[in-house]
Amino acid sequence: MPLKLFISYSHKDENLREKLNTHLKLLERQGVIGTWHDRMIPLGTEWAEEIDKNLNTADLILLLVSADFLASDYCYEKEMRRAIELHDQKIARVIPVILRSCDWESAPFGKLQGLPTVTGGGIKPVTKWDDEDEVFTEIAKGIRKVATEQQQWIEEIRSRCRHKMISQYNSIRLLNQTEITVDQLYVDVWLLKRPTQTLQPGSKMWELFDLRNDRLGLGDRNFRDDGMKVANQNNRLLILGKPGAGKTTFLKHLAVDCSKERFQSDLIPVLIELRRIRSTKWKLLDAISQQLELSPQQTEKLLEQGQLLILMDGLDEVPSSSFRGNVQRQVRDIAKEPKHAGNRFILTCRTQVITGEMPQGFTAVEVADFNPEQVQRFVENWFCASGLEENEVGQQWQTFAGEINKNPSLKELTVTPVLLSLMCWVFEDTGELPAQAASLYDQGINLLLERWNDRKEIPEWEMGNKVYRALTLEQKKQLLTEIAAWKFENPKNFVLFEQKVLMQQIVELLKLDNLRDGEAVLRAIEAQHGLLVERADQLWSFSHLTFQEHFTVQWLNQLPLEHLASKIADLQWQEVVKQLVRSQSSDKLLKLIKQAVDYSVSQDAKLQNFLTWVCEKAESVNTKYRPLALRAFYFALALDLDLDLNLARALALNLDLDLARVRARTLARALDLARALNLDLNLALDLDLDLNLARALDLARVLDLDLDLNLARALDLARVLDLDLARVLDLALDLELMKKLEKLRERLSQESPKQNFESFKRWWSVEGQQWTDALRQFTIEHRNMGHDWQFTEPQKQALRQYYDANKFLVELLKIECAVSESVRQEIENNLLLPIDRL
Repeated sequence: MPLKLFISYSHKDENLREKLNTHLKLLERQGVIGTWHDRMIPLGTEWAEEIDKNLNTADLILLLVSADFLASDYCYEKEMRRAIELHDQKIARVIPVILRSCDWESAPFGKLQGLPTVTGGGIKPVTKWDDEDEVFTEIAKGIRKVATEQQQWIEEIRSRCRHKMISQYNSIRLLNQTEITVDQLYVDVWLLKRPTQTLQPGSKMWELFDLRNDRLGLGDRNFRDDGMKVANQNNRLLILGKPGAGKTTFLKHLAVDCSKERFQSDLIPVLIELRRIRSTKWKLLDAISQQLELSPQQTEKLLEQGQLLILMDGLDEVPSSSFRGNVQRQVRDIAKEPKHAGNRFILTCRTQVITGEMPQGFTAVEVADFNPEQVQRFVENWFCASGLEENEVGQQWQTFAGEINKNPSLKELTVTPVLLSLMCWVFEDTGELPAQAASLYDQGINLLLERWNDRKEIPEWEMGNKVYRALTLEQKKQLLTEIAAWKFENPKNFVLFEQKVLMQQIVELLKLDNLRDGEAVLRAIEAQHGLLVERADQLWSFSHLTFQEHFTVQWLNQLPLEHLASKIADLQWQEVVKQLVRSQSSDKLLKLIKQAVDYSVSQDAKLQNFLTWVCEKAESVNTKYRPLALRAFYFALALDLDLDLNLARALALNLDLDLARVRARTLARALDLARALNLDLNLALDLDLDLNLARALDLARVLDLDLDLNLARALDLARVLDLDLARVLDLALDLELMKKLEKLRERLSQESPKQNFESFKRWWSVEGQQWTDALRQFTIEHRNMGHDWQFTEPQKQALRQYYDANKFLVELLKIECAVSESVRQEIENNLLLPIDRL
């Protein structure tokens, strides 16, 4: 890319400037420089703004010095002073070119080497030379030399950064501590078909949720394509993926390939690990500058020149949810600057944490699951890196493939690199694979905790080594479990641990004497197995989020049922549990959550009686559909929860039974509903009948109050009550119930407020309660509806929490691969049942 040359001059020297331009044409043709001066300002453009813009973005600044230049207020005070500032900040190089004799040595630029020079190093003004071509040729050669020096400066930065990338990221360490080159873990990506969408809360988010692939509103997958090809085609790239999918590995692959001139070889690679952010004062420009070992002003110059490949890893691991959006905005703002268009920006993130819209101008892609060929390549590379001969590697792969092919649940795990890595190590150690994913995690972590125990010694922290080695395997696991779960208590920063806080927790958990002992244990954990690592100065995290999530699941599994129930009722912990279930196979956890939900209402006899009624009422409806949806329906109806049918919808039963709409339906609409849903006729009639009876009872109860408080509302209620009874009579199939209800309706009609409101009011005050009791008694007798449960406020609250917890449990069941099919069926079949039915 040519360097931008800005020429500052007095218009009285324009003739000399034009002659200089002629001699600079060869440098322009060769792509060494691109020249700009004020005669290039387009007509109708604000000239001062154009001059400032081009001056501030210049790489080289020529000052064509003469007495007229020094006398010009604009040239001297504006252009020259700003040029010196840029020079002092090492943003641009200033070259004085002395056109005519003047007192230039005492000017602010007098300290700078100027042109044209003569033998011996002195400066001779242009007009003092006998041959104009000779002097302008000397000036052009001088500018070429400076331009070459500037290019060498950029090359030095490029070389330094490339060396850093290769030394830091060319090799990665497998779980068994063997090293493998990043080239051997190449990953593909899925392309997304349509522009990404803004995430919506509540139902909108649910509508966008991709159950199959654990993604929110990210667009349809289109086709699988080569990751390097995709990275080459897009200069703004957002790489999404689940934990352990290979996002970081792919980013390192790009950094190393750039450094080895196999990817965007003309750019300077910079890799920023966003998990290392420690302060809300963090600035992206400063972070890039730190990696380049340059000032922010110099970095800005490289950005304007389009020199950088900026790789940013782990937006999801920014240690503050509120600051994550700030970082996202900084990325967007720097990337969308027109003057930064020549750079490339690549950002990685888990699929669930993008805030609002994707960064403007970024193409979203998703790291693909390993295909069978990649799985084989990864496993063979693993065993090859472990020191096996070629024939032994082939034999190991055949045995490994046989193990996964006979266990579909384990085969599903092979598509994720971090889990495949764990499987390889367990297989290498035992010669077989466990049947369950949870056992795989346990065995892998046991290997980490046992096998690495004596591999490293840190003399400075010998006490920590002794304390930690003295712990049993179970004690080590419990220590890490408590640390992992404690961090998830803070959803704003569940990744990074401040060292002092972490040390204090270790001291308390192990009952140590002081913080130094806690630090010694922490250092020992890092040295012995690396499950905890120091990401930055006094800032720690688990080596992989998957391990932290596994330990937290184990912690939840250990909680007493009443404590687990309180966690599930907490919206903060609900989000934590969803995250855990998405990343871990959770049969045991979800069964325990089910037990905790049931336990929350198990000690109250009245609540158990209510659940028994819900169950019996649902069973009384003859239908081919599962009883669970009906239990949810009657539970909500009886509790007057505005018929919250989200649970039924989550169960994908497609029961469109919104209370307001169904209550307003006529018999014909009820029949249409039955036909549309392929439901038994009796089911649709039963539901509509029960809904209208429930409403009639509600109206009768409210009418008693409104007669005294609101005359107009009382009249409306009485009319609606009459209409509801008419609908009930249309729907009722029980002749005896019809007769009883007809008599009640006739009695209500006879005292209609249309005739004489005062008379109706007197009648209702005397006989209204008896009339309502009769309606309730008929409803209970013939429909098993209308029971006056007389719940206390704490009981109502308990039932609402119980109902919400069941809805949450259903949401967990809908997460892909959260549980085995047998456990899913077991839990669904036993939702909303009393204890004696379980």
